Order: sequence, then C-alpha cells, then structure tokens
Amino acid sequence: MGTLLQDIRYGLRGLWRQPAFTLVAVCSLALGIGANTAIFSLVNAVLLKPLPFADSERLVMVWEDASVIGAPRDSVAPANFVDWKTQNQVFDEMAVLSWQSFNITGDGEPERVTAYAVTANVFPLLGTEPALGRHFLPEENEPGTAKVAMLSHGLWQRRYGGDPSIVGRDIMLNGEKRTVVGVMPQGFQFLQSFIGLWVPTALTQEELANRGAHYLTVLARLKPGVTAEQAQADIGAITDRIAQADPNEAGNLKAAVVPLREQLSGGVRNSLFILLAAVGFVLLIACANIANLLLARATARQREIAVRTALGASRWRVVRQLLTESVLLSVMGGGAGLLLAAWGFEFLKKLVPDAMALSATLKLDLPVLGYALAVSVLTGLVFGLAPALQASRIDLGEALKQSGGRTGLTAGGGRLRGALVVVEVALALVLLVGAGLLIQTISRLQQQYTVFQPEQLLTLRTVLPEGKYKELSRRVDFYDQVLARVETLPGVVSAGYTTSVPLQWKGGANGFTMEGPPPEGVLATNAIHRQVSAGYFKTMGVGLREGRYLEERDDAKGQQVMVVNETMARQYWPGETAIGKRIKFGPAEGTDPWRTIVGVVADVRQMGLDAPVKAEMYLPYRQIASHAFYKPRDLVVRTSVDPMSLVSAVRGEIHAVDPEQPLSNIATMEKLLADETGARGLGMMLLSTFAGLALLLAALGIYGVLAYFVTQHVPEIGVRLALGARPRDILALVLKKGMGLALGGVAAGLLAAFALTRLMEKLLFGVTATDPATFAGVAALLVAVAFAACYIPARRATKVDPMVALRYE
Repeated sequence: MGTLLQDIRYGLRGLWRQPAFTLVAVCSLALGIGANTAIFSLVNAVLLKPLPFADSERLVMVWEDASVIGAPRDSVAPANFVDWKTQNQVFDEMAVLSWQSFNITGDGEPERVTAYAVTANVFPLLGTEPALGRHFLPEENEPGTAKVAMLSHGLWQRRYGGDPSIVGRDIMLNGEKRTVVGVMPQGFQFLQSFIGLWVPTALTQEELANRGAHYLTVLARLKPGVTAEQAQADIGAITDRIAQADPNEAGNLKAAVVPLREQLSGGVRNSLFILLAAVGFVLLIACANIANLLLARATARQREIAVRTALGASRWRVVRQLLTESVLLSVMGGGAGLLLAAWGFEFLKKLVPDAMALSATLKLDLPVLGYALAVSVLTGLVFGLAPALQASRIDLGEALKQSGGRTGLTAGGGRLRGALVVVEVALALVLLVGAGLLIQTISRLQQQYTVFQPEQLLTLRTVLPEGKYKELSRRVDFYDQVLARVETLPGVVSAGYTTSVPLQWKGGANGFTMEGPPPEGVLATNAIHRQVSAGYFKTMGVGLREGRYLEERDDAKGQQVMVVNETMARQYWPGETAIGKRIKFGPAEGTDPWRTIVGVVADVRQMGLDAPVKAEMYLPYRQIASHAFYKPRDLVVRTSVDPMSLVSAVRGEIHAVDPEQPLSNIATMEKLLADETGARGLGMMLLSTFAGLALLLAALGIYGVLAYFVTQHVPEIGVRLALGARPRDILALVLKKGMGLALGGVAAGLLAAFALTRLMEKLLFGVTATDPATFAGVAALLVAVAFAACYIPARRATKVDPMVALRYE
C-alpha cells in the first residue's frame, strides 16, 4: 500500500508539471466517459432496472394478433378476454383496461382528461397502493353501482392543489357525478404517462359476450415457474378453439403474449444499445489518442526511466508507475465525466419511452456510479498498458548516453502509433456511416407527409361528452356552428373536423361487407374509419385523385356516401375504378345502409411515420348516427398567420357554442410531425454528434502522429534537402505516410461498417443498411479530412532549414 501511495504522489506531481498534456487528456476522457455514463444510465433505467411493480418479471400483456389486417398487437374483444381468463392454465390473475376520456366541469375551467376504465384487480395485480384513499372494490365493477374514480397524483396537484380532503368528494365527469375514492402515488404510471384518472370498467353481460368490438387492454401475471413461451402456447390453444367455435367473428383470431418489459420499452432496445456502442467507439478513439500522447511523452521520459532502471527498478515496477499515472488521468476524466453525464440527463430523458416516462428516472445512483468507476479504471488500463510496456522496453546504455536531443522510441513504438491511428479512423468511419443512414431515414420519414400541406395548420381536440351530445342533430349543430364561427376569424383560411388528425390516433378500423365478392387473396375486408367535415380535405391539403370530395349536401337526407384513399381503392377494387362501388357495415343482410364511394383521395400515413399505409375510408359526420363509430373530435384550422396566435380566438368561438366544452391537444401540425420523429431525431442527433467528435479525434490523431513523425525525422529531412530533394518531394513523403494510415483505416472501417450497420436495419426507413452512396460519401469525407490533417505537418516539413537540421544532428 505504501508503494502504491508513493506511485500516486509521484504520478500527480508529474501530471501537475505538464498541465497542457493533463488538461487535453482529462477533457478527452471526460467527454468519452461522461457520454458512456449518460447513455448507460438511460439503458439502465429503461432496460435493466426492475420495473416498479410487484414481481414485474412475471407480468405480461396479452393481445389479439390481427397481423392479417396489419395489427400484430390489437386490442381485445371482451368475450375473448372472458374465455382466456376462465380457461387458461398459466396465469395467476388477469385484468383489463380500456381507454376513455372525460370532460371535468363544475369546479373551474373545463378540462379534458384521458383516463382508463379498469377492473378492480388492476392495482393489486401491479402491487401498487394509493397515496390517499383506497382501490376500487370488486362490487364497483358491477354495472349500476356507485360511480367512483381515482385521481393521478399530477391531476390532484394541478387541479385540486393537493387537497387531501378530495377523497370522498364528488367531481363532475362528462356531466355525471363521481366520488373520488383514492389518489395514486407520485410517479405511478402504467402504459401512457398522461393518464389523469381511473374509473371502474363496469362491463354489462351483453358487453362481456361481444366478440366483434376490440377495445380492451389485457394485463396478466404468470404463475410461478411459467414462461412467456408456455403462456403463448396455452393462450394460443384457447384462441384456436374460439376461432373454430365462432368463425364469423373470430375466424382469423390469433393471440400474442408479450412480457411487460418488452411492451413498455417500446422497441427502443436496439436504439439504446447502438447509442451505447457509439459512445464506446468514441471512448476507444479518445483512448487511442491519449495512448499516442503517452507514447510521445514516454520519449521525453526515456532517460528518467533508464536512470530508475539502472538504480534497480524492475520492468514491472516501471510499468506499474506508468499505469498508475494512466489510471489517475482516467479517474480525473471520469469525475469530470460524471458532471457532464448529470448535465445531459435532462436532454436524454426525451429518449425514455412514453410508457416509462414517469417511472424511469435518470440519476447518478449506485449502479451508474459503479459503471462510471469501472469504465474509468478500465479506460486507464486500456490506453496506458501498451505505452507503458513500450516505454519500459529500452536499451539502457543507449538511453543513458542520450542528452535529450535525439530521443526516440523503437520502430515498434512507431508501428503502434500508426496502428492506433488506423483504429481511430476505422471507428470514426463506422459512426459516420451510421449517422448518415439515420439522417437519410429522418429526411425520408418527413417526406412521407408532403402529400398534404402541414404548414400553417392549427389542430385542437374537442371531445363531446356522450350524455350531452347523444343525438346526431346536437352533434351536427355543434360542429356546424364551430366551423362557421372559426372560419370567420381574421387570419383563418379554412377549417375542418375529423375523428383524428394523422398520427394522433393509430386505430379506428372497421370491418365491412363489399357489394360483390372480394378480390382474390383478400381474407378480411377492413379499413381505418374517420368521420370528417366537407372542408377537411381542402383544409389539410389532401389531394383528390378521382371523383369528388365530400360536400355540404352529404347529410342525413342525402345519399349515403364516402371517400376512400388510394390504398383502399387499389386493395379492394384492383384494376378498376372504386367510384360508384358500395359497401356497408355489418353483414349484407344487416340494417346498415349501403354506402357509395364518390371520391378517391391521396394516401396519408395515419398510423405512424414508417407504418404501411392502410385502407382508409372517410365518412361525412352528418350521416353517422351510430355510437359504435368514433365521432369527430379534432378541429383543423388553416391560417395565414402564426397558427398558435389564434388559439385564444378559436377557444372563444368554441366556448360561445358550448361554455363547458374543454379544448386539449393544442398544437400545430408541424409540431405533431416533429414529435413523431422526436426520439429518432434525437437519436440521429446524438449519433451524429458522436460521429463528428470521432471524426475530430481521428483527425487530431493523424495530425499528432505526423507532427511527431516530422519532429523525429528533422535530421533526415535536412539531409534530404541538403542533397537536393525538392520541397514537393518532402511533402509527398509525409503525405504518403499519413494517407497510408488514413486509407488503411478507411478500408478497415468500410468492412466493419458493412457488418455492423446491419444491426440498424429496424431503425432505417427508405434506405438500406449498406447504402452505397452513404458508404462512398462518408469514405470521401474521411479521406478529405485526413488529407487536411496530413497536409499541415507535411507543409511544415518542407520549411525545414537544412543547416539548422544538420546542426541539430
């Protein structure tokens, strides 16, 4: 221990005497270790840390697998859930949730709150106790029982000021009194982060027997010792029996059992590990640069090392001293890196999936601190070992005779420095290729929405309460008045209503019956359903491909009509026009009227930026009286001024029609598109930043090696110049040395990138993992940067004065 402390004191004094070297090394390591620590904290919070639920590794989600219509994780029909719950052999318990929303009125500004209707066993199954009050009672799940609700901690604080007397009080939800029985704890989240309250499901016997409506989310706990694969087999067998017993409603029914961790992480596992690998590459490049600095520093210390050896120090003793100094550097870099990591948490939390936004927090906890320490020590050993071994391998007699003018490492040291530069360039190229592929992906995702005009579009949501707007005539009157009022506002070009603007609701499919047989190969007739106003398409800028748009005359008294998108027209009427074709909801013999297609409009990606376009039908809201369909709720306003500047005026017009109607989801269409690419865009920016940093470090590495090469070969250069060599010959000599290393790194990097970018395939859109243009462009960029890094020391070599160089010799 005494010897170790002596090494530490000696190492600190040596680093203090060379502040420039120490500062460069510590800053480089701080960037590398800090980035690694920050990304690891994100990986730890999302993928490694136990979920905040009891026995979370046994929790799974159970979905209907409707891949036949492009929905591999579809909501569950109540009757299917009942059969799974009563017949399964693999679950201790099963519970359900269903998406709802409520307008809170009567105690302040009207507010729309997203909610879940849940069975009474949801919270006990999760092992979560309320902060105030109690859970739901089993009897409260029965239809017709007392109306109750539980609040989220956020809603309790925001709307009710954290008043503990809220438990037992009545609040108005959609015009109906409900008694608050509990408040959930701060940070509690299951699935969406914006859930404001929970109510009992209270499903009727008729609803529980329904196999055609799919709207339940199913949560289950595996029995001890049962795996998700075994549960999949068991639920799959039950599902097959359901399909055989009811081929009309469930003929294509399948099921999917998904571990809760996989469900909540939202498919970000690959993205996070790619970022972790990227910051690992940056740290390796930083290590290579510092190793080169240490090799150069060891040159100046050869006489010191020779003296210590001559006085009896063993080679291991010398190596240990040098490694101690390296670890000191890395620990100092790690300490500074922790500060950088903590600073970056606020930025990185945007990469946490929304389903874990409240529960997964980024912080410097014990696992993260342990990781940072381990990385710091390992880094010091990685970049310090090779230079230490190289520096300790010296010719004692030769080193003692040197006076300091002509010191130099062996040829092995030069080869090591060159190899480190090749590694740096190769790693930088891999990162640059990855960043280039993601940049193209984001660009092509955004280009998907050039089919309409997202600029100057304001969107907001007005969800009408069921009880107040039960009749079609009242709903139509509300929509008509709002549209008429809003369109008269200064700065408004046009306005329209729709069930949901693109990307805001990735559901709403309905089955239908075609007039005539479906085309060959079509197993199910199904399309996304949206109710819209006559002016919706022109307001959005959605192009008309055939026929006509919906018009004001398409009301309850007129012919029942619809407009479809290009995909629906092509899918169900291939090779012919869809205009004039008829469909109806429900069976052919049912009471729903036949609806005639009067127009075909451009495809719009409703379900996601890279989700395939699905068949979609648009119906006039004036013709849909049934409550089985989702009603219009999103108002779209095209403006000639800043869209957000009109929010107050639009709110005033809506409240003039209904003072109790809350507004929510206020945003511009451009903002919605940006939000949809948010996580990918942030990942792209991070990877691009890491790639840029890697490029800079690689350029500095090349420059450093060549600058050292020129310094060590000043006598030789002087002799060459004295014997008649031209400056351009010296320039070519040094450039050949540097570009040889750079081209070697580019070649190695291209091979590595070709293999590693295949791991990114699931993150890409519109570009292949081995895109030739990206590979060629990145290689050309690296060669250009390497040439610039080589040219500076090469140019300096041509300025060597032969007489000075010969006197130096």
